Amino acid sequence: MKLVADSHIPYLKGVFEPFFDVEYLPGHRINQEVVKDADVLIIRTRTTCNQDLLQGSRVKFIASATIGYDHIDTQYCDSNGIRWVTAPGCNAAAVQQWLGAALVKWISSKHLNPKTLTIGIVGIGNVGSKVVALGNALGMNVVCCDPPRAERENIKSFVDLHELLKVSDIITFHVPLTRAGNYPTYHMLSSKNLALCKPTAYFLNSSRGGVVDEVALLSYLEQNPNVAVALDVWENEPDLNLELAKRCLVATPHIAGYSLEGKVMATKMVVDAVSRYFNLGITLWWPTPNPLTEKQVIASAKNILDLIGKTYRIESDDIRIIDKDFEDYRNTYNYRRDFTGFKVLKIEEDAEKVGMLGFELG
Repeated sequence: MKLVADSHIPYLKGVFEPFFDVEYLPGHRINQEVVKDADVLIIRTRTTCNQDLLQGSRVKFIASATIGYDHIDTQYCDSNGIRWVTAPGCNAAAVQQWLGAALVKWISSKHLNPKTLTIGIVGIGNVGSKVVALGNALGMNVVCCDPPRAERENIKSFVDLHELLKVSDIITFHVPLTRAGNYPTYHMLSSKNLALCKPTAYFLNSSRGGVVDEVALLSYLEQNPNVAVALDVWENEPDLNLELAKRCLVATPHIAGYSLEGKVMATKMVVDAVSRYFNLGITLWWPTPNPLTEKQVIASAKNILDLIGKTYRIESDDIRIIDKDFEDYRNTYNYRRDFTGFKVLKIEEDAEKVGMLGFELG
């Protein structure tokens, strides 16, 4: 059997060679010619798995080392007996850290007290739940919106999107990109919805670019100079709306989830999935040596805001100053450690909240 894998998925080389004829290629080069005689694909978001790619191939299993699946035509796969899996939650802590660093930058620049702020979180899945914990650790008033969960689980405390937009100082999106169904997320931040928001709001998107109508957001920014924006995802990646990027407080090239912990976990999850499907007997897999065993040490911090800032300087990933193009930067990214990769020896305030964010205190 043949397995085709994205060459930029770390720690994968050598794992499946005993079982498959393995070919590694950059995601954008995995095309119909390459996959026609493949049985398994291991991909990232840069490979679109649809009829154009898969028709006439032997592919029976697709594993994506990502939390999202908008690059997979799930209906086509389901209709043609192709099993597909993703790695939900693999990089939730990394996105939590990116968001925390973006909040630190804004709060510090405005000299704000986080305890006076309301954070509105749209999408309370693996990532959104981590952001809830972050908001609680910072003492913010946390407002949640997730209509599918509210309907499915009868959660009365969740609010609808319009209510969240009206009351929130900070609005952050953690949803899949969907265009159909009862609750489509495509352009859910539109000109109509922006009109409901505070003229001093801070908008953050680290989910998928199409969730935000970039033309509407740019127009809103031009009319509301006190609004701030942090974007890690863009509608037409890797081609960016450079005018919007210039207006952002934070503009990064889709690396919010790029922690060492997140990448190791994503690879582990796809290895486990392929092993289960083909009964390969690969159990309890971790890379050898496992880079996660050693924690980075932070000797001291004043409080949670200070601690977050010491783990990640988000300015270093600013798309306006990096000297590589969008794709090259992502493919050669020096994975940072997220909160779970740090041990904190001393913190003057908020010590009881350190564990809420995944830090080790010792």
